[in-house]
Amino acid sequence: MGIFGSREEKLENKAQQYRNDGMFQYQDTVRASLAPKDGKVHVVMLNSFSKFLNQTFECENKYTGQIDAIISAMQDDGYEILDVKFNSIQGQGLTGSMEGFHTLVMYR
Repeated sequence: MGIFGSREEKLENKAQQYRNDGMFQYQDTVRASLAPKDGKVHVVMLNSFSKFLNQTFECENKYTGQIDAIISAMQDDGYEILDVKFNSIQGQGLTGSMEGFHTLVMYR
C-alpha cells in the first residue's frame, strides 16, 4: 500500500463524504424544489462553495462530488438533464476567501 495508498484512501474517503453531502442536500432541499415531470423544460439553481483556501490546480472534488450526486439523484428520480451551466464568484464567504459556485441545471 505504502505512501500512495494512504493518500488515495484519504482522497476517496473525502470524495465519498462530498457525494454524501450532495445526496443529503438533494433529499433535504433540492428534490422539493423540482417541478413535476410534465414534459416542459425547468431549471434549478444550486449554490455551493469551494474548499477553504483552495488555490491549487486540482480537481475541485468538493463541488464535483456534491453536484454529481445531485444530478445523479435527479436522473435516478426520472428527470432528464438537458444542460448544466456554471458560474463562479471570487471573494465569497464570511472571510471573503472562498469561491462561490452557481450551477443552473436545466431538466425535463
